[in-house]
Order: sequence, then C-alpha cells, then structure tokens
Amino acid sequence: MKPTLLDCTLRDGGNQNDWQFTATDVHTIVSTLDAARIDVIEVGYRGGSGSRASATAGPSAHCTPEYLAALPTVSHAELAVMVVPTVCPVRAMDDLPDSPVSMVRVAAYPWNIDGVPEYVRAVRALGLKVGVNLMAVSYTNQEQLAEVAAVVASEAPDVFYIADSFGALTPDDVRRRVELLAERLPTPLGIHAHNNLGLAAANAVAGLDAGVSWLDASLCAMARGAGNLATEQAAAFLTAWPKYDTHADLPLVCEAAEYVAEQVLPRPMTVRRAEIAAGINDHHFYFQDRIEKISAHHGLDPWEVGRRIGAARPRKVLDETVEDVCRELAGQTADQTEQTNGGDA
Repeated sequence: MKPTLLDCTLRDGGNQNDWQFTATDVHTIVSTLDAARIDVIEVGYRGGSGSRASATAGPSAHCTPEYLAALPTVSHAELAVMVVPTVCPVRAMDDLPDSPVSMVRVAAYPWNIDGVPEYVRAVRALGLKVGVNLMAVSYTNQEQLAEVAAVVASEAPDVFYIADSFGALTPDDVRRRVELLAERLPTPLGIHAHNNLGLAAANAVAGLDAGVSWLDASLCAMARGAGNLATEQAAAFLTAWPKYDTHADLPLVCEAAEYVAEQVLPRPMTVRRAEIAAGINDHHFYFQDRIEKISAHHGLDPWEVGRRIGAARPRKVLDETVEDVCRELAGQTADQTEQTNGGDA
C-alpha cells in the first residue's frame, strides 16, 4: 500500500506564525518537498481561515494570484489550496485554473456540510481535482456521520477527509468512523490528525488499517495547538514499515523539517496542559485560554468547565458560553454544599 502524503505546512502551519512565511520560506519548503517526492503540497488558504480571522495574516492565508504565480515550479508534487465556504465565495476560485494549483480542498463542519456540494461542482467545472475535509469529526456520532456521507456521496470528490480538529480521537474512534465511511462513500478516504493526546501517528496508522489512503501532515507538526502528524515522521514510518510503501525521500523530508525548525517555527511545538485539556475535553484549542481565565475568575476547575463545554459540542465558544457553564457549575456546587451542611446538622 502506497498512501498519498499531503503536506499542509504552509496552510495549517500558519496558525503558529500568522501565515507569515517569507518568500524564501515558501520557495524552500515547496521545492524541497517536491524534490523529496511528497505527493501533494497544500500552499495555503484561498480566501482565509474559517477558524482564525487575522488582519495581519501573511500571503498563504489568502493565496492571491500573485502569491500562486510566484510559487516555484514543481516536477513531482501537485499543489493544492484549501477553501472554507463560510469565508470564501464560490466565485473566488475562478482564476485557479490559471495558477499552478491542481487541487482544491473544501473544508466544512458537520453543521454546514450542506454547502459543500456547490463548491465541489464548481471546482470540477474548473477542471481541478477536489477534496472534502470534514472538520470536527469528533462531534459526530455514527448516525450524523452517515448523514454527512449521504450529502457528499453523489458528488464523489477525489478524496474525503476526516479531520480530528480538536485532537480528541483514539485509534478505535478513527477505525469506527473510517469503516462507516468506507461502506458509504465511493471515494478514497483521508485523515487529518491532531496530536493533543499524543495519538496523531497512532490514529493515522489506525486510519490506514481501516481503509484510509491519504494522510495529512506538516513539517515539525507545525499547526494549531499540539500540531499535526509530522511530515518527517509520517515519511519515516511509511519507509520503515514493510506493509506500507512510499516514494518519499526521507533524508530530503528531514532537510525540509530542519529548515522549518530552525528558520520558521517561532517556538518548538509542544504538548502541554492546555493542548491536552483541549484534546481530552474535545473542544477547539483556541477556546482553552478563555476557559482557564473565566474559570479562575469564578474559582472553578478549568478541567471540569472544559469537559462540560466539550460535552455540549458548541459550534463556537464565546465568553458568554463559558460564563454560562461556570454559573451552572457554581450553582450545582453551592446546592451540593448546602445539602451536605444540612445533612450534617
């Protein structure tokens, strides 16, 4: 089995440095990964990130025609961009056939998957390959995931990804979801794994065993929070494991990773308390800071507040959301204290 390896450093990695990759960074990353025979290089977002709006975001957050035209020529890899329908109008893709990009990935949450078919048809009409990324897949049960598959099945994208956006899945969770999708979708499957629980590589392997044939990864795991499966580690286990096959040149992939580590990353990727809390409680990493601050203001345990927020599976966590959970939890704690004191009396 020879999985398709997609590197998304210039897209997802931008969450770490506000997409402020220099022209040298972009040229070095793309040209080195191409020389290393990585299959697909995702060079950024067209139209912006749906989860992190930034007025100062660098070029790979928008992938303007000028940015795409300046990309180095590739001889092996295909170049891709990601589109989030909630922030990128469908007509904003019209110029992509005139660019070096040959693939567009359309990313949506379970609750707005109905908007994806229009984008898939539009990309196909442009003569480009198209993928679909289902974000926050940990927020779907079997029935909901089957409904998502039904929406996408008739469009038959070139690949359908599950994205563990909050780093909350275990290998068993991955297997169940991939097996369900494999029964319902006549299309290759992929996985985008986050490392909040230290399971990115394990989840990728579980996905491969269950039927996935595309893997997302980023150099040095560069991405939001705990980061992704690292491209160099994915290339390493595909090289070392006889049941898999790869044409990736591991030393060159490691060379690209060393460049990112030394010249691009503002700080080493780490998995500390905040990243683990977001993963174990199953909510977006960007919410963790406000959960901790508001919980502290109320004198409450942020782990318990985060657990309740994740269990509610909110589409967005605002300060008011956290405040509501804190007030509810504080009220329950007060009731329990009163009952205990009354019992003692």
